[in-house]
Amino acid sequence: MARKHAAILQELEIDEVEGYTEAQKRYYTSLGFKPYLNEDGKVKWLRPDQHSLRINDKLKRPFVARLISHKKVQFPRRRRHRPALVKFVQRNWLFIIIVTIVIVAVVYLIRNPQLIF
Repeated sequence: MARKHAAILQELEIDEVEGYTEAQKRYYTSLGFKPYLNEDGKVKWLRPDQHSLRINDKLKRPFVARLISHKKVQFPRRRRHRPALVKFVQRNWLFIIIVTIVIVAVVYLIRNPQLIF
């Protein structure tokens, strides 16, 4: 949900709204929306509770309250870097196991050649 809203300048009459068909206007009004003109010159369809929220969001806080309030400073978290060997083992563990089994089998067969012949 967007945090930055354009300020609402005035409530428009339904007849003054341009760029919407009559069916769209009837649909929006049946849902309880009213047309408002924002500071960008666009028509926004808002419910009365949305309109009051936008008005309250735009009210400035008193200067003293801004001085007293403490901002929570969050430091960016650093990504933990793993050593290259650990990353290699994590990505190729199956291949490492297969190669190890093949090497053990070849060494065993070299030491015991009677098993082959």
